[in-house]
Amino acid sequence: MTNGLWILVILLILKAIQTYAWLPSRNPLSLLGANLIWGAAILLALYLLCRVNTNSSFLRTTLAAGGLLVILLVVVAGGEAHSAFSVKPVAKSIQSKKISSKEAPTFKRGVTPVALSPKTVKNRMNKNMSDVPNSQYFHLGDIQAQYYHGKPVYIAPVEFDGFFKYMSAKQRTPGYFIIDATSVSAEPKFVRKSMKYTNASYFNNNAQRHIYQDYPQWLVADNSEPQLEVDENGTPYYIETTYKSMALSHRINYSKLHVIAVNAITGKTNLYALKNLPKWIDEGITSDVADYMNTAYGKYQRGWLNMHLSKTGIQVPTNSEVISTFDRQGNVQYFTDFTNPRSDADSALGYSMINARTGQLVYYKTHGIMDSDGARNNADNNYKAQQWKSSMPVIYNINGKPTWVLSILDSTSAFRGYYYIDAADQSVHATGNNANEAVDNFRQALVDSGASAGNTAGTKLKTITGTVARAVLATKGSNQVLLFTLSGSNTVYTADGDDFQKALLTQAGDKVRLKAYVVNGKSVGNVEKFTNLNLK
Repeated sequence: MTNGLWILVILLILKAIQTYAWLPSRNPLSLLGANLIWGAAILLALYLLCRVNTNSSFLRTTLAAGGLLVILLVVVAGGEAHSAFSVKPVAKSIQSKKISSKEAPTFKRGVTPVALSPKTVKNRMNKNMSDVPNSQYFHLGDIQAQYYHGKPVYIAPVEFDGFFKYMSAKQRTPGYFIIDATSVSAEPKFVRKSMKYTNASYFNNNAQRHIYQDYPQWLVADNSEPQLEVDENGTPYYIETTYKSMALSHRINYSKLHVIAVNAITGKTNLYALKNLPKWIDEGITSDVADYMNTAYGKYQRGWLNMHLSKTGIQVPTNSEVISTFDRQGNVQYFTDFTNPRSDADSALGYSMINARTGQLVYYKTHGIMDSDGARNNADNNYKAQQWKSSMPVIYNINGKPTWVLSILDSTSAFRGYYYIDAADQSVHATGNNANEAVDNFRQALVDSGASAGNTAGTKLKTITGTVARAVLATKGSNQVLLFTLSGSNTVYTADGDDFQKALLTQAGDKVRLKAYVVNGKSVGNVEKFTNLNLK
């Protein structure tokens, strides 16, 4: 009897530790699963405790309880199977729409924000850790994107560097860093805010544990972690994406996500539906959840069996983590591109933008373009001598078609410039020290390549009549082109001989009429229509 009692006490202690450490939700399936495991263990302990014989009434009661546990096992197994295999409704629950990549928003010079690479930002913040009081106790946390007073910024919390540092720092972190996300010369600023509830805190001060204490019936979406955001007053909050599942399932419904925000200073928590989020919350959908949404959208559309057998229509994210971008409407959008599940595939099937506030996924269908790995390889090859590497590949719509925009970093992750490359033609690319310079140079490269610039912001179609000042024939690939200038203008125009054969007969002094795309601030024009008025 004594041995059985000790076993029972030990099991109860283990159950308490397990509940505290794992934070199981109060979802019915979670409760039944926990009761199944511990019920069987406690039943065994009670049997040993009482040491009954085979004819006792207690044995019959024990066997009846065992039968109930078998029924419970079937129910729990069914619920877990439903969670794991019923994946098609998960994909269908994503608010999504599919459109052609040509309908994607056009990049607008000076308006569309082009963010710095988080690697560069982290490098700069780490260099400013001396601004943090007692910096020996802390390290820099994850970089997050958001808008602050209408401007795109990156923020990162200062986190405890282990349990003993946590105790030495009196269980509070001193604040967070904030930096302009689009300025290549921006320096981070340390904001002093004594934060008690963080991801790096221990025991009941841990942000996720504190949220669980107030909302134990809500499940953490996709096992994600809370992310730091600050309101317009600079007050820090940790944001967690949550959901309530069906009674006997853990299957997530992305159309019914909620957000829990915990004040990192006071510990006050609030629950919001996505449609009722405060204006300052830009990432109600955390980046971890966005990663799973992309996976579900690409793989689960036709169900579990198709995902593992025929794989019809399957596409997978090229990279395991989304990239946070800022759009022209003041929203944070998560970007990722999709490719074929074959390991040798190097073309993009499309790309998605997930609105971090609403959870809406927009899928842009593409054809014949390289994926993000191909774009990075191309950029890296152009900087082999310097041993610089590309980072943060994002597609923007320039010239009416997808264009990869990448940040170039040196070996210390310091920013060295931007690299733009035509996603469909890797021979067309350009660089610049800042986003505006790079896009101007890229538009120039498009004009030089003979690509139409009709949909490119920053170009104008002009009708021009003038006298040829200088003219020369040049070879471009297998074609001949006419390069010429007009009297009173420094612009060098290019006319393709295949399109305008009489252009090849043009000489200085001829009067011409033409329509040409000219990039603002540049001295090159791409001729769309050409007439030599001296040739009848």
